[in-house]
Amino acid sequence: MKRIYIILMLLLSGVMTYATDVKTLAEEATKMYQEGDYQKAIDLYNEMLSDDMESATVYYNLGNCYYKQGEIAKAILNYERALLLHPGDNDIKYNLTMAQKATVDNIKVLPELFLVRWYNAFVTAFTADQWAYVSVILFIGFLIMAALFFHATSISLKKSWFTLGIIMLLVSVMTIFFALKQYHRMTDRDSGIIMTPSVVVRGAPDNSGTELFVIHEGLKVQVIGTLGDWYNVRLADGNEGWIAKTDLEKILNRQ
Repeated sequence: MKRIYIILMLLLSGVMTYATDVKTLAEEATKMYQEGDYQKAIDLYNEMLSDDMESATVYYNLGNCYYKQGEIAKAILNYERALLLHPGDNDIKYNLTMAQKATVDNIKVLPELFLVRWYNAFVTAFTADQWAYVSVILFIGFLIMAALFFHATSISLKKSWFTLGIIMLLVSVMTIFFALKQYHRMTDRDSGIIMTPSVVVRGAPDNSGTELFVIHEGLKVQVIGTLGDWYNVRLADGNEGWIAKTDLEKILNRQ
C-alpha cells in the first residue's frame, strides 16, 4: 500500500511539474510577443511543441508571431494546424483568412453543391472527441428511454419513450460517423502548404518535366501521390502536377 502511495505521489509530482513548465513557457512566450520580440516568442512556442505541449492555442499564437514577422506561409501552416485541433474557433478562421489574403495566388475553388458545403461546415464545427462525447451522451439517453419504456404503465408513455429512444439511438450512430470522419480528417496526411516563394509545377516527377504552371508560398494543396523526392499535388481548382517535396510542408507532420 505504501509503495502504491509513493508511485501516486511521484506521478502527481510529475504532472504538476509538467503543468508548471507549460505555464511558465506560455507566459514567457506571451510576454515576448507583447514586447514585440516575435522571434524569441517563436523559439519558445517551438520549444513547447518539441516537448509535446501541442495545442490549438500554441499553434495559433505561433501563427500570429510568424504573421507579425511577415512569414505568411509559416503563419498559414500553423493556423491550419490550430484549426485541425479546434475547428470551431472563429479567431483562428479569421486570422487564417487574413493570412491567405496576403498570398500571391488567387485560386478559384471548384464549386460545391449547397448541401455538401452545409454538411462539411456542420461536421467540422466540432472535433472528433466532441462528436464522440455527444454520441456517448445520446446513447446513455437511449438506455434511459429503454428503461422508461419497460417500466411505463400506459401504452401512450411506452410509445413516447420508444420513439425518443429510437431517435437518440439513430442520432448517436450518426454522431459516431461524424467523429470518425473528423478523426480521419486529422490523421490523413494529404494536405500541405507551399513553403518556397515560387514553385514550378511539372508534368512529371523530374526537373526535366514539362512546366505546367507556377504557384507561390502560402498556397494550400492536396497531396494525391508521391514518388521519390516528388509530390503529386492537386490545387483547389482541380489542376494537378508534380513538385519537389522540399517545396511543401504537410499540415500534419509533427509527431
